[in-house]
Amino acid sequence: MRINHRQLQAFRLFMESGTVTAAAERLHVTQPAMSKMLAALEADLNLVLFEREKKRLVPTDDARLLYREVKRLLSSVTAIERFAQDLRNIRTGNLRIITAASLGHTLVADAVTAFMQENPEIELSLDVSSTIGPDLLAQNVDIGFSVTQFHHPALLCEALFHAEAVCVVPMGHRLSHLERIVPADLEDVDFVSFQRNSRMRHIIDAVFEQHRVARRMRMEVFSSAEANALVSRGAGVAIVEPINVHCGHWPKIVSIPFVPSIDFTFSCLRPRERGNPRMSERFLEILMRRITEIADGTADDVPGLKIRLPANVRPPLSHHD
Repeated sequence: MRINHRQLQAFRLFMESGTVTAAAERLHVTQPAMSKMLAALEADLNLVLFEREKKRLVPTDDARLLYREVKRLLSSVTAIERFAQDLRNIRTGNLRIITAASLGHTLVADAVTAFMQENPEIELSLDVSSTIGPDLLAQNVDIGFSVTQFHHPALLCEALFHAEAVCVVPMGHRLSHLERIVPADLEDVDFVSFQRNSRMRHIIDAVFEQHRVARRMRMEVFSSAEANALVSRGAGVAIVEPINVHCGHWPKIVSIPFVPSIDFTFSCLRPRERGNPRMSERFLEILMRRITEIADGTADDVPGLKIRLPANVRPPLSHHD
């Protein structure tokens, strides 16, 4: 028994049309070809599906019972084909994103909004977390964004852009008028620092140790968002990445370049063996369009924000523009 999809289509159309001629027209084949497919289906199933009356085919009871099952099965196949087409066109599915707060509250949030407007049928979850690497390794999410690179053989890690750290001080602070801030300016100043186990904490501390400058280390935070919140309330000063400063709502702080320069690298991480690559790629295209606009100075909603693209940066958009 080697029945095929084409035979079942021909049978269904014949049962619905009533004549071989009408069914052949609907299937866009000749009448002899339609007759041959129906005869082949009978032979393959070893059933008498039609009685021949005056050169007409009349369905038997078996044919009518078979028609119900064929109609159900072909409807399922059609649904599968439609679902596959939706997958190709990013019209169904879900995308799970995990991100550091500095990106999740700013550029990733911008990309999420644009992505959902473009793909209204997609379900999306956005989680701001401190455990990006472990969650990706556990295959709980499709794509992650981090302020530091996370190397593991099960993950793809791609640098998205670089940005130089800035010093943020409360408005009206004695340092707020400076055009740049150097380590010596922060001698004995209340300092909001990153947590001790973070990579950026080690890098920033090393700069001050090299210049033999002591700060008053009174507060520790996880991300730039918390640091900015504390600085805006006059709790101290901090050295942070510039994205959250320029894209956030911090009217009571002043952002000043810090010398020597300290680079933040913002990265995209993806599991090598999970998720919907097409959906993740499309999201990255939208995100990279936003990043590229900022890098080349055409994003007028974040004046003064300067970022650099890696040498091997991906093009901002490749399709669906």
